[in-house]
Amino acid sequence: MNSLEERHQKELTELRSTISRLCDRLDSSTGVERGLSQTSVDSPADCRVEDGDTFDIVACGTVRENEWEELYTFFDEKCRTVIAFMDDQLYSAAHIVRKHPLMSTVICVIASKAVRPDKYASYLAAADRLISATFSGAVDLHTVQAMMLLVAWTGRHRLWNYIISLAVELGLNRAARSLADVSIEHTADLVGSARTWFSLCSFDLMMNLDRPSAIHNIVDYLSVAARLLVSPHCRPVDYRLCTYLQGFAITAEARAQIPVSELQLHPLPESVAQVLTSLDEKIDRWFYHINNSMEPLYQTFARKQDRNRFMVPYAFLKTYVNGLALRGMETQHGRLDPNRIPFLQIALDSTCLLLQTQFESKDFRQMLPYSGDYNLVTTYHAIDFIPKALRVSRGVVNGGLVLLRLRQGAQMLEEAGATVAASEVREEVQLLEQTMQASSPLEGAAAELDQAVGETLFDIPNLLSE
Repeated sequence: MNSLEERHQKELTELRSTISRLCDRLDSSTGVERGLSQTSVDSPADCRVEDGDTFDIVACGTVRENEWEELYTFFDEKCRTVIAFMDDQLYSAAHIVRKHPLMSTVICVIASKAVRPDKYASYLAAADRLISATFSGAVDLHTVQAMMLLVAWTGRHRLWNYIISLAVELGLNRAARSLADVSIEHTADLVGSARTWFSLCSFDLMMNLDRPSAIHNIVDYLSVAARLLVSPHCRPVDYRLCTYLQGFAITAEARAQIPVSELQLHPLPESVAQVLTSLDEKIDRWFYHINNSMEPLYQTFARKQDRNRFMVPYAFLKTYVNGLALRGMETQHGRLDPNRIPFLQIALDSTCLLLQTQFESKDFRQMLPYSGDYNLVTTYHAIDFIPKALRVSRGVVNGGLVLLRLRQGAQMLEEAGATVAASEVREEVQLLEQTMQASSPLEGAAAELDQAVGETLFDIPNLLSE
């Protein structure tokens, strides 16, 4: 370990020395102002400085002063709470963030998708060069956090394993485990490192629903996360982070408890049905706690629509767990497996709730063109599930209402700029309409209800009696 640290320190020293020589050469040959005027945003300077005392994203030439102010302001006002379980306090004031190479560049990438889309590709290329520099250079906590944001917003999921490896190198996993040791002082740095690790765990659980988690023994960390709530450095985001971890831990529990081979059996074994029922009830209790027991300060967000924010992960979890009954579902001698139908109905109802919640949120739909790679993860899951479920459940679910929600999903995809995917969904809707044996008698009523509701919000249901 000592030799590894010495090698990293040597590489960092060499990197700083090289950058210092390049900066001296630039100052002596062109001057700072000339360098800025010659550096087009379409071809940003290849600055890889890791020292916040010498780096400045404007002086580097990646952006101009007015562009940085515009991009940071937009990000600060519109983007910092999009990922609810990420600590928005990691975004320091503009004059501080602009001195961190990767974080400042990632902010430009995210905000430019909305306000300067013609510059998006050049900012993303600058971020890629900075990330490539981490392959052999030193990294810090903000670098890892910046990479997490970039991957979430751009959908570059292949980088998750690399980010996790950097986090382990920085000891973030050890910081997380240390929270369980009462003999260790909870310093601000320790808690901040642990918080970042738990955020990585949340990403891992969300992005690897049908694959093994990238973090080894991830379940072991989930119970430790609650220690954030008793830390002297606890922040509001910790309540939301722990809530998301508790919810998505149910999906990990489902994978661990239900072998795929048993999901393929016909009829669905009673033991599997009992596990699915138990997990579904656990999701309801999780959601009930959010709306009846959690401190409102930590439950809610600033804008009105955000009071329904947990409705999306709730519906998503219900869809995933109950939707497991779809695996292996097929007709036998022309008859459906009746053991699976109740779970399929719950899953389809949940997809409808998820798409309805998103469709009725003006904020959600307005930000889709620049946040789609993250915000549409649950939308795509719902849209992908509906056709598969409808093909094997015609006559036992309200097909008209489900297709209505599917059309709304296609509209959201189109608004997000995913026009090809939106067209494919609409074609799927037409095929489903043609193959459905009969229209649901509630289809017209559902359409009238949606027209009457329009953009209004609905209350969160009180699912369990107190």
